[in-house]
Amino acid sequence: MGELRESLLKQQLQHELDTARKLEADGKSKQATAHYKVAASIYRRLAYISPRNEAESLFHSADQFEGVAGGKAKSEQSADSMIVYEKPTTKWEDIGGLKEAKREVRESIILPMIAGKPAFLEVPRTILLYGPPGTGKTLLAKAASNTLKANFFEAKTSTLLSKYYGESEKIIGALFDKARKNQPSLIFMDEFDSIMITREAGVHEATRRVISQLLVEIDGFSTKKDEKVIIIAATNRPWDLDDAMISRFQRKIYVPLPDVDSRRKIFEIHVKGSSLSGITIDDLAEMSEGYSGRDIASICREAIMFMIREQNPNLEDMTATQVEKYAIKYRPLTKDDFTHALSKIKKTVSQKLMKRYDDWKENLSV
Repeated sequence: MGELRESLLKQQLQHELDTARKLEADGKSKQATAHYKVAASIYRRLAYISPRNEAESLFHSADQFEGVAGGKAKSEQSADSMIVYEKPTTKWEDIGGLKEAKREVRESIILPMIAGKPAFLEVPRTILLYGPPGTGKTLLAKAASNTLKANFFEAKTSTLLSKYYGESEKIIGALFDKARKNQPSLIFMDEFDSIMITREAGVHEATRRVISQLLVEIDGFSTKKDEKVIIIAATNRPWDLDDAMISRFQRKIYVPLPDVDSRRKIFEIHVKGSSLSGITIDDLAEMSEGYSGRDIASICREAIMFMIREQNPNLEDMTATQVEKYAIKYRPLTKDDFTHALSKIKKTVSQKLMKRYDDWKENLSV
């Protein structure tokens, strides 16, 4: 979804710029200004989904065109940029395993939406997903949004602190205001530890203000029982989070490494449509102990490509004419294919790190 979204935005950007320049050349400055306004907004949206080293020039371009944009405040434009207009299509069955985590997330997002519930029932609106990298935290958030048919706000916390946004507190306020106006909505903050670091760590004053503003916003909407706004944050490093922020999350859900049954389901998802020879899904599940869901997806991709390279040598040397007429040759995936893949794809989560998650979970006061 990310690559497609970026490609569509770039196409739209080029169209807006070409149109604006043509109108400007024809002396129609007022009409040109309207298209430059759209271009500035697109530059800013592209900056949100780009790496930091590319974001600087994109923000600079946005600032150039915002001089003629007028109208909407910059903070509101920034909040608009966080909306994922292509709503997530991820379904629960697309996520292998994680039975307990899926159950907890599903009941947490459904309860606030039910009108007929007793007054004594406190429903969660804030959910913290924590656990090793690559275990499916982002997929859980997207499946939750899909279930609710909610507007999905992907607020990358690292961008909230960027100097290119001016006053970060105003952007956060605009984000929550936009989410309220577009209910039902789900705000997803990935890599939460990149901004919610403990205030005892000697953080910059700007970071302290952002943390305080987020605390105020979360307190404000979580107390209103009729609002259909949910915030989900995800972190790989829960022990780095600010204690006051941790306490604001009503549900703290651990997303662990997959067990053998979960690994079996993940393999089934990623080799779907192919066939196996000399090895079974059960074998693969046993061979991949300690691997994350993302690791297993990489193993499957590598095994498939190993087979494709063998069956289709010199693919890279084909001409455009040959490519048009060529049909990919393939065979069942074998143990050798997966042995090769496992030799290349290493576990990304160590036992030492797993112990740290276990210790943090044990000491967590729910």
